Amino acid sequence: MIRKSVNLSFLKCLINFLLISIIIANIQAETLNLTLRNSVRSVHSWQKVEWKPNEVAIVICDMWDSHHSVTAVRRVNEFAPRLNEVIKSLRKSGATIIHSPSDCMPNYKNHDARKRALSIPVASNLPKEISSWCHRIPGEEKVSYPIDQSDGGEDEDEFENQQWAERLRAEGRNPGTPWLSQTPVLKILGNDFIASEGDVVWNILRHNKIKHVILAGVHTNMCVLGRPFGLRQMVRYGMDTVLLRDGTDVMYNPKKWPYVSHFTGLDLVIRHIEENVCSTITSDQIIGGQPFSFTYDKRPHLVIVSSSERVLDWKSFARHFFDADFCVDYVESDTGKGMNDITNADCLLLADDIKNGKVNELIQAHVDVAKPTIGTGKACVLAKRKVFGVVEGPNKKATQKLEWAKAKVKHPLGLGFKSNEWSVEGTSDGLALDDGVVPLFHGKTNSNGLSELLAWSFARTDSGRSCATVLTLLKNQNDSYFQRFLFNAVRWATGELISNQLPVNPDLRRSNEGWVVSGNFQTSRSIGPKHLDLRTLIRVPDPLPNIQRSFKWESVPGSVVYINGAQLKESKPGHWLIPSKLLKSGDLNLVVVRVSKSDPFKTPPTIFSTKRSFELDTKNWQEKHSDEAIDPNFPIPPQFGAPTDLIQEWAQRK
Repeated sequence: MIRKSVNLSFLKCLINFLLISIIIANIQAETLNLTLRNSVRSVHSWQKVEWKPNEVAIVICDMWDSHHSVTAVRRVNEFAPRLNEVIKSLRKSGATIIHSPSDCMPNYKNHDARKRALSIPVASNLPKEISSWCHRIPGEEKVSYPIDQSDGGEDEDEFENQQWAERLRAEGRNPGTPWLSQTPVLKILGNDFIASEGDVVWNILRHNKIKHVILAGVHTNMCVLGRPFGLRQMVRYGMDTVLLRDGTDVMYNPKKWPYVSHFTGLDLVIRHIEENVCSTITSDQIIGGQPFSFTYDKRPHLVIVSSSERVLDWKSFARHFFDADFCVDYVESDTGKGMNDITNADCLLLADDIKNGKVNELIQAHVDVAKPTIGTGKACVLAKRKVFGVVEGPNKKATQKLEWAKAKVKHPLGLGFKSNEWSVEGTSDGLALDDGVVPLFHGKTNSNGLSELLAWSFARTDSGRSCATVLTLLKNQNDSYFQRFLFNAVRWATGELISNQLPVNPDLRRSNEGWVVSGNFQTSRSIGPKHLDLRTLIRVPDPLPNIQRSFKWESVPGSVVYINGAQLKESKPGHWLIPSKLLKSGDLNLVVVRVSKSDPFKTPPTIFSTKRSFELDTKNWQEKHSDEAIDPNFPIPPQFGAPTDLIQEWAQRK
């Protein structure tokens, strides 16, 4: 009897303990506390939200076991373990897990997670086009796509690419589409689902009463954005959606416009998403620790602090001189927007006067740990004497030629300059210099025989690197000395190598190398290329009857016309025949024309049949001036590589 009582007491205690544990676990998993990041005019903003885990789903896009790009495989293998930890945590909290390795469903036909996905009933509100690729949503219609991915984005060299293709063949895989399943690093467990069809994924979301979707996987600029279950479709049909920005990668080749590092290409696409598609989060908000970063991403983090009216000017400047080698973010010095980025900055570039008190506090915290700081504008540098070492006063140290220019060891900030004098008109009252200031550049000598100090470096008492110029972007952004000084300054401050040559404007370089937005062509050649090629993409959403059509463009008779890589036959001047099955329904159709006239858009091109016509617009075109053979195709399927600003919608007219 006593034994029974003891056993009952023990059992009661055990039950109570388990109940308490369950309650605590439920309380802990009651909400996901996340910080969503958006971008407006390239400036970040943050919003705290609380999500119930049972109302959250994570969709893992195309985390395949292999890929035609070996460098893409390496990067996937690097961040996959981190992503698996995120999945484990979300699964434990009660979130819905959907694995979506496209093209791999036959290999999972007998898997419980696949059977579970297919058993879900059809949603009552199944969207009409949820099974199709989505190439653009309204938020993207008026913006340019940030990178050129039309070469497929492979960034390995030709030899390595060939070597990898041979290995794939030896494994019995198709080198073009070698994926067979999801990477085994990501575990498929419990009540997970396997689905890559847009309608099946949507059915799961509605059946599980999901309100919030997290997208992760690859590749952000292609599949993550465009797949039937991708970011665009989720946002398009009203699902609260975020991108896990440290759980993804991009297909981008740095040899293509805008000629930045692979990781800057990823940042540019993420910024495009934050500005035009949806918010983003990072993995540390779910599993703790620090956000994931790629091993080979060695870019210093540069934060430019500028007035709100000058942010876009600085963005244009940075695009030319900094983006190739740095991770660049922006903070508005007057409103304080984006100030959180200062916390993680490796280097600050301060522009003009910093009026926001909180921004100044964060700048001081940056300086207190001896991090490098660059100043531009007299108001800015005078307001921070301890950072830049100058105050108003007579400029006694600047009356003579610079000694460093004649010394055996020249100052790194002087690399690429032929003179220590700056061709700047006008003078000021001068500056008084603290110990540690090294004068670098002077303006023209004034009537008093004194010269104006324009730029200097400063050895701070905290050992941090500082340099500054009294000149401003507003007045001097096109001055070659100003450009060179800031180009040098950012690299000197962060310990990066300083190139002898300033970078070529990426847009000018692109105009000489490849396709640019129609009407924006610039060339440095004295003799223009022989040919002008034009291209656009037509999205056909609905089925088309298999009837012969004609392509009419009476402004360009005698031109060469291709649709989807097939050359059309000119039936009469300015008219070409389109075979009945050449235009693809539910997909993008690539039109490429080598024109024989310099004013092709005098009359708009039209596709027509006996009963209906479709007039192409004159906006969504790219052009290429070329002496080479015409390029009638994208090297990859257009749905993967198409820039959003090249697409126009098919809308037939009677």
